[in-house]
Amino acid sequence: MNTLGGELLSHLTTVVLLTLLIAPLVLWRYRRAVLGGMMSRPGPTLPVAPPTAPPAAAASATDAAPDLRWERRLQRRLYFAVLAAAGIAALPVSALYLHLGDLPLTPAHLYLKAAALGCIVVPVHAVLCALSWRHTLGLAIGTLLGLAACGVVLSMLQRPFLGKAPSLDQAMNFLVFLQFAALTLWLPLLLGLAAGARRVRGVAPIVLAGLLVFGLAPLLGARLTQWLTGTRAGAEWVLSGPQLEAGFIIVALPVGLLAWWRLRSLARGYEAKRFSDAQLLARTWWLLLVALGAIELISSRGAAAALPVAVASMLSVALFGPLLGLALRRAVAGPRPPARTLLVLRVFGDTARSEALFDRLVARWRWFGPVTMIAAPDVVARTVDPGDFLRFAAGDIASTFVTTPADLEHRLATLDTTADPDGRYRVNEFCCRDSSWQATVVQLIERADAVVMDLRGYGAQRAGCAFELGELARRRRPGQVVLLVDASTDRQHLATLRSAAGATPALVEMPHRGRHAFDQAFDALLCAAHGAGVREAEAHTAATSCRTPTVWRE
Repeated sequence: MNTLGGELLSHLTTVVLLTLLIAPLVLWRYRRAVLGGMMSRPGPTLPVAPPTAPPAAAASATDAAPDLRWERRLQRRLYFAVLAAAGIAALPVSALYLHLGDLPLTPAHLYLKAAALGCIVVPVHAVLCALSWRHTLGLAIGTLLGLAACGVVLSMLQRPFLGKAPSLDQAMNFLVFLQFAALTLWLPLLLGLAAGARRVRGVAPIVLAGLLVFGLAPLLGARLTQWLTGTRAGAEWVLSGPQLEAGFIIVALPVGLLAWWRLRSLARGYEAKRFSDAQLLARTWWLLLVALGAIELISSRGAAAALPVAVASMLSVALFGPLLGLALRRAVAGPRPPARTLLVLRVFGDTARSEALFDRLVARWRWFGPVTMIAAPDVVARTVDPGDFLRFAAGDIASTFVTTPADLEHRLATLDTTADPDGRYRVNEFCCRDSSWQATVVQLIERADAVVMDLRGYGAQRAGCAFELGELARRRRPGQVVLLVDASTDRQHLATLRSAAGATPALVEMPHRGRHAFDQAFDALLCAAHGAGVREAEAHTAATSCRTPTVWRE
């Protein structure tokens, strides 16, 4: 048992490293499967439905700023909700840490460990609110300084209850917390960043969950072999031939089945909306954080600490999921803007450009309504979910493609338009072949409240985009469409979207590395979703000046 801590640390580190190797491979194979399905034999072409009359423009309009103010208030509520959930879930391991370290069980000491673990609020909040790296770094610094200051205040407030007067030397607790957080969080931070990188975030939690369970086979097998060799009969049997690896052989199959069951359980839970992709990622990070702390305690305290550490850690992990779900539901409770569907169209081929569009605009829209899009390999890293992963692992990805009118009708009838437990809406992908994408995209255009079309790189050779532009002109009002353009956009064909009254869609210039352009595009989309005509916007025009109807008020 003295070596158990080292074995567990080695196992966990190996699993994370394998996740870093396998997750990109899984994404590559999934991307190839999607591309192969798109390029496969098309079959009969699905008929394109005739256009219906676009909705009439709203008679009255108000400022769109209430939506943005609601978003800012929501982000604050989400931050404190996640922080509270993590702080409460950390109490069991924090109390055990003090007990094993012979430290006083006072609120200030209990706060030290719990607040350090509560720093998980930073990456979780960054995922929920689609924050940039710059904003995330600022949030991390602010969180550490704020928690350190709260620790100083708490230590001073508890002094009178201990029969002592507060003193200025307690201000040194500020530095003590920062030092403790640095020692506690550096390894979980590295492993968490690796498992939660945007490139692998869609599949890393699923891969990690499977490997974490299946990777127990060598560890349990070694322990079983050690136990067998502890007896005379067992030692003779193990050492008499190829049975040296008997322990691993015995446990490999049941552990493998357990890993597959765990993957299926996660996929079913996600499909049933028991948790969201962000909640799954948060639970993965929390598991890493608690597990590393438990391994440290077992390594330093020896065999006697193994059982209580395991119990406290499992209790903390079991508490975090429900507490996080409850906190998020309370944070998003109350009046909110009505759900509005966003259709994302784009020029296929540039993965980095499409992923940036998804990270900075589409992920943010998920607080305002569901998203629909035509699937393609350029964004699979951002849109793959546990259900997609399981279908791919089972070799059933072909079932997700629209090939017949019945397929299209079924997919449209089962569009996911309800919010997840965390309050965000999901992305509805439609995998199509050459024979079905046109019929599919016109149906999505008909159902969209707002359309964003990324036309960077658009030229005369992009016949698919030309078809989509023509259908937008016939099926949506110009005020419902926002076009993202740059110097590479051929703008001669955009005149087809001009309405009979001379209105045009919003044009948002997207300079290279222009962070504020995505904010402008998002504001313009809020206006477009409300149905008001949006004037042509240049890069330095404030999009918040547009008008929206009185659909929702604060």
